[in-house]
Amino acid sequence: MLVCSMVSACGGGDGGKPDTASATRHSAASGVADGSPKPTRPKPKPKPKKVTLSLDEIANTPGTFEQFRRFVAEHGTAHEKKAVRHLEKWRGFSRKAYPAIEVASDYPTVDYEADGATDEVMALEKESQYIAEAFAAWWRIDEPSVIQVFDRGGRYTAGTSCIRTDSVDKEGSCL
Repeated sequence: MLVCSMVSACGGGDGGKPDTASATRHSAASGVADGSPKPTRPKPKPKPKKVTLSLDEIANTPGTFEQFRRFVAEHGTAHEKKAVRHLEKWRGFSRKAYPAIEVASDYPTVDYEADGATDEVMALEKESQYIAEAFAAWWRIDEPSVIQVFDRGGRYTAGTSCIRTDSVDKEGSCL
C-alpha cells in the first residue's frame, strides 16, 4: 500500500520528477507559433514596359539592339540569354509575307549537304525560337512578325521564327 501512495504522490511513477516538462514544451511551442513573425513573400518585380516602336524603327534606331540585350540579360530565361548572346546587331527590316527583322549573329554557317546537318539546322531553329520569345517579351507586338537570324557569313540560317511569347511551344510558327 505504501508503494502505491508514493507512486501517486510522485506524479505517476516518473522517478519522482513532476510532469512539468510536457507543459513547458507545450507552452513554449505555442509561444513560438503565436509570437513568431509571419514569413513575407518578396514583392514581384514590376513588368518592364515593352518597346512600342515598329520593326523598321527598331532596326534603324541606334541603341535598340543594346537595349534588347540588356532586357534579355535582366529578364530572359536561361535559354533566351544563351541564344541572344550570339546576336551581333540588327541587320535590317523587310516586309514579306510577315514583316521581318533581320539579325546578324556569330552562329556558324551550316553546310546543308553535309552529314549531320539536320541536327545543326534543328538546333539553330530552336535557338531562333528562343530569340523570338525574348523579342516578344521586349516588344509590344501589334501584328504577326518574324525574326530572321543570319549566320556569321551573312547567309540566312534556318532561324526564322514568329515573334511570339510561346514561339518554342509553337515551333516558331505564326499560325
